[in-house]
Amino acid sequence: MNFDITRFYCNKQDSNSTLQTSHNNTEAVKGDVNTPISLEVIREAQNKDDSISTVIQYLKAGVPPNNSDLRSMPEESKVLFAQWDSLLIHDDVLCRRYYHLDGITKVLQLVLHGSLRLQYVSRLHSDLGHFGRTKTCLAVSRRVYFPGWRSYTGLVVKNCTVCNCSQHSHEAPRQTALRPMQEFRPMALIHADLIGPVHKGKNSRGQ
Repeated sequence: MNFDITRFYCNKQDSNSTLQTSHNNTEAVKGDVNTPISLEVIREAQNKDDSISTVIQYLKAGVPPNNSDLRSMPEESKVLFAQWDSLLIHDDVLCRRYYHLDGITKVLQLVLHGSLRLQYVSRLHSDLGHFGRTKTCLAVSRRVYFPGWRSYTGLVVKNCTVCNCSQHSHEAPRQTALRPMQEFRPMALIHADLIGPVHKGKNSRGQ
């Protein structure tokens, strides 16, 4: 089955359009990848990680580990080995075949090392225009994979400073951030709240 290779990362101008794909099996990865983290950095991080490098070694050998060997492996390796039929190595980078729920979209995801996840997801979320959780998760799923990626992506979106400082209309707030008072002497700063005119009320006190 042929898999399309999406641009693992896209700019703002194509974030709302259909992701560009190549129909040449896995040949598009090598020369047409626009990503905030280079493939060389991802490859090096995978090779240094015990969990991912172990999976790579077994994939190159073409035989999955037996149950006794699997019990002594790191938890992340166990999660990846459970998806043995979906894993492959391309250009010395561990990837995962991804089938979208629509039954049509088929892409290869880069398996992302833990040290690169925050940088990658944060940069992707930012350059796509600070989308919400649903759209950011969709963008991540078409580019990279790691165990727990959906909840991790949601946490990154939830803690995004720009998103938290913006209103529901996605416009920056007009008021400036609160600044602490620097003076603590009596009468050093005097503030007055000016309101009015206040119309008389209907009760006996005019309130």
